Amino acid sequence: MEINHTRRALIITVLIMIFLGGCNLDPSNIADPLQGTTWTLKSFAGKELIPGSKMTATFKDGKISGSASCNRYFASYQTRADALIVEGLGWTEMACLNPEGIMAQESEIMHMLGSAVSHQIEGDRLVIQDTKGEQLIFTPRQDDQGN
Repeated sequence: MEINHTRRALIITVLIMIFLGGCNLDPSNIADPLQGTTWTLKSFAGKELIPGSKMTATFKDGKISGSASCNRYFASYQTRADALIVEGLGWTEMACLNPEGIMAQESEIMHMLGSAVSHQIEGDRLVIQDTKGEQLIFTPRQDDQGN
């Protein structure tokens, strides 16, 4: 009878190991919370956007893209827990004169996005923080806002 109990315990242990081996407990494989979301920028570095300008950000399949108001931008991104890495940031190179200051605003926002280090979804806000601790604050894009 002792052999039967030992054999049963061994079988149960092997089954548990097989079951747990099939479970990937690596936190890097947790679903990307930004996947399939689109946001509208509300403020950057504590400043409001220039009236008449807007910026959007769409996260899909490891890529971020959107409108920076005058120009369109694109990059790859990765998340791990609250870390955010944006790589290969590029944008079109149209020159816009209106609204006044739009090019400087776009440049500052693109620099902040390119130096992102973390992100948090706080209620209905996405907060991206750069290497200087400055924040880009987004809210969900409404369908009537376009690109």
